[in-house]
Amino acid sequence: MTRNARIPVSWKTPSAPPPWRYLAASVLCLALATPATAATPEQRLVGGTWQAQGPGPATNGQVENVGTDDQVVGAVHTVVAHPNDADTLWIGGVNAGLWKTTNATASSPNWTRLTDDQPSLSIGALALDPTDAAIETLVAGSGGFSSFGARGDRIGLLRTTDGGTTWTLLDGGGTLNNVNVSGVAPRCATIVVSANSGSSGIFRSTNTGAAFTQITTGDGTANGIPAGVSHDLVGDPSDNAILFTSVSDAEVNGGTSGFYRSTDTGASWTRVSSSAIEALMVSDVSNVEFAVGPSGDNVYAGIVRSGRLAGVFRSGNGGTTWTAMDLPETIEDGVAIGAHPGGQGRIHFAIVADPSNVNIVYLSGDRQPFRTEASGGGGPFFPNSSNAFDFSGRVFRGDASANPGSQWTRLTHSGTSSNSSPHADSREMTFDAAGNLIETDDGGIYKRTSPQTSGGDWFSLIGDLQTTEYHGISYDSNANIVFGGAQDTGTTEQLVPDMPEFFSISTADGGDTAVDDVSAGGLSTRFTSNQFLGGARRRTYNAANVFQTQIFLTFTPLAGSAPLTAQFYTPIAANEVDGDRLLIGGGNGLYESLDQGSTVTAVAPGRIVNAFRGDPLLYGVPGNADLVYFADGPEIFQRTAAPPAAFTAVTTPGGDINDLAIDPDTPTRLFASDSNQVFFSTNAGTSWADVTSNLISDFDPGTLRTLAFIPGTNDALVVGTNRGIYVAFDSTGFTTWDQLGSGLPNALVYELDYDIADDVLIAGLVGRGAFKLQPATDNSSIFADGFESGNTTAWTITFP
Repeated sequence: MTRNARIPVSWKTPSAPPPWRYLAASVLCLALATPATAATPEQRLVGGTWQAQGPGPATNGQVENVGTDDQVVGAVHTVVAHPNDADTLWIGGVNAGLWKTTNATASSPNWTRLTDDQPSLSIGALALDPTDAAIETLVAGSGGFSSFGARGDRIGLLRTTDGGTTWTLLDGGGTLNNVNVSGVAPRCATIVVSANSGSSGIFRSTNTGAAFTQITTGDGTANGIPAGVSHDLVGDPSDNAILFTSVSDAEVNGGTSGFYRSTDTGASWTRVSSSAIEALMVSDVSNVEFAVGPSGDNVYAGIVRSGRLAGVFRSGNGGTTWTAMDLPETIEDGVAIGAHPGGQGRIHFAIVADPSNVNIVYLSGDRQPFRTEASGGGGPFFPNSSNAFDFSGRVFRGDASANPGSQWTRLTHSGTSSNSSPHADSREMTFDAAGNLIETDDGGIYKRTSPQTSGGDWFSLIGDLQTTEYHGISYDSNANIVFGGAQDTGTTEQLVPDMPEFFSISTADGGDTAVDDVSAGGLSTRFTSNQFLGGARRRTYNAANVFQTQIFLTFTPLAGSAPLTAQFYTPIAANEVDGDRLLIGGGNGLYESLDQGSTVTAVAPGRIVNAFRGDPLLYGVPGNADLVYFADGPEIFQRTAAPPAAFTAVTTPGGDINDLAIDPDTPTRLFASDSNQVFFSTNAGTSWADVTSNLISDFDPGTLRTLAFIPGTNDALVVGTNRGIYVAFDSTGFTTWDQLGSGLPNALVYELDYDIADDVLIAGLVGRGAFKLQPATDNSSIFADGFESGNTTAWTITFP
């Protein structure tokens, strides 16, 4: 192809620091504002505007009878309902930031993004301030709560006093940096925070977050609460001064693990747990969640140990004494299985008290069990005893007034009128103003009508929400379709170019993806799978995105090769010039296929391609389909001739390699990145130059995760990071970095896919789905000093 495309530069005009703004929450509160950071002269904006692709939502997901199209989207960790308006909800996505809807009762709610430009979109907690009569003040806490390895950036708190239109970052002068916030209780100028990282425990501010004091220090003799881990923090709706939390792992500091209550807004605490509760909290505590009823007298708590629910307790006198309830369970082939068949209660557990009946509580776990799961009889076999046909949600209703042994009832499947169930892996529940149960999970947000009876059903509230955690992404240039592998919502593909509705090819955890759109004119082959290469398949489509064929891959070993074993997330790469060829980064070595995955040969036994990163695997360039580069830890290996040519190691440039990129026209020019450095080699890895330059100092991007090379008259190297996508040009030796494009939210960028045929760059974000930049290049000139000339009318220049 003719390489005549270049990317122009539009300079960001530096602005003076904005004046101090003071936030008015209500007549009761005085808030401190944090000045925004001014742009520096070095920070330039290059390129056009990123366009969200979706999913928003994906249909045919792993839910059951939830509407007509079974919607899923991605993990939502927390939800807050307006106490007087059933149409208004706020949510916090795991890595998707904060969103708000004002038409939640519509069949397809519309959601507004609130915090795309904040330094982190990783939300661990969210709460309304009950002292604000206008119901406009909320505080969100950041944390790593993704099921994808707890990934997320921790920056402290975000606070709004206008319902979410504007936000102020509060970190207490740095005290809350890197603190994993699990709960928050805002009360005017007093803000109390719980954290479950290390021995963080409880923090408290009395000046609206300007400074925080750690309350949980030492053995607990000072403030009544010892140092340890606090998984939750809830308030008494009838008394703003009363708070509940727990502390586990306190014994290492000479304290006692258990339940704690404060009656002075977190300044001091009293241990209120029983001996039965404390016996469960001595070790292996994964999670503890609380729920307080409207009167404040009925308090519920659940204790998770080693990932599974181990105890449920109720207090009818505000936490002074406690009574154990049954554990919710179903009987599968004669074996009792509880709320967490998957053992994922560390994150996936929620509990909420009924708003009108003091004896009723609702509890949710991870997923449905199959019939023979506990008895070891194979499977999975469905339906189970609840009449579930899939690994969907696990939700129960409890009645503390019922006799022991009969206190829990299914709230999904046979406990509904239409055998319905939300997605699995629950995270939080609350009630809207109309009395509907609202539940969030790894698939999105759902509503259960008539939760006190079996006559209600589950409905999707996803609407146009976009929270998918894509860790693998691909672009089919024949059909102009985006598809990718996502955390817990499977592999999803776009139905129509540039439209947000996607379709679930497969469910569970999506695997890496690849596409051959070069070898069969007018047809494309898409490679997808689940975790551990489960359900690996190749599907062919024509240019109109009409499905043609599907073949499940056997990966039959040839030439004495050992059978391929998969990694949980197995990197794959289709050859850039010969679409019949495929590389698979297995758990026992690198394998090569010459027939699109039907058969494989071990070409680098024992070498494990780095997974859960940017897929450091390169395969084929024009003129040499045999060229391979891959990274195993910090080592990089190359092959330049046809198999059985051996792989040789190149010079190691830095730490563990997250991704690799190559100049296809001059393949001796190789690029590599670890978590905080970018390297450039002009001699196929014999030596390397560190070209990180101003990338870290000017932009604070966090972890560097993925690379893409864009050929043009002025070649470009692109890096995706925790916060943004950046570009450097050949004209500067790839040493001057600029922000690439506007409109991209600050979610984790995990994979980039550039397609030269369509001049399109696709980004897969863990938390916000897929984004497209097209054109990725522009027919204009750029010089080494950044001065631009030529036609730039295709670009929108945005000033801060």
